[in-house]
Amino acid sequence: MNPRQARWLAWLVGMLVVPVPMLVIGPGLVPPLRMAELGLALALVAVLESGAGMIGLFIVLLAGQALVWAGVWWWLAGRLALWPRAVPVTAALLVVVALVAPVYRTPYHARLARCSLLEVYR
Repeated sequence: MNPRQARWLAWLVGMLVVPVPMLVIGPGLVPPLRMAELGLALALVAVLESGAGMIGLFIVLLAGQALVWAGVWWWLAGRLALWPRAVPVTAALLVVVALVAPVYRTPYHARLARCSLLEVYR
């Protein structure tokens, strides 16, 4: 794996798997891509229905957090790409841990305060 591929893989895994603090909706630790997904869903609701009320603020906060984390992960992925052989192994371990262990705190489910990756995207 060359350094460019390693950087993209590290960035993608960081955005899809690694739990980061969520400041909107409620306290929690979710992947940045989940925040981007919620921001996009709210933007579609605002376009199709009405952008009145607090929906604009929620869109800005969710999309803003996702963009900040995308930038942080792009920078970190550049540092990790200095060791391109270690990136695939580390990425695979992170995905397995995220799928098996309850490492996320989600504000979306009342009964599933701690959950795995599959339950976050449910």
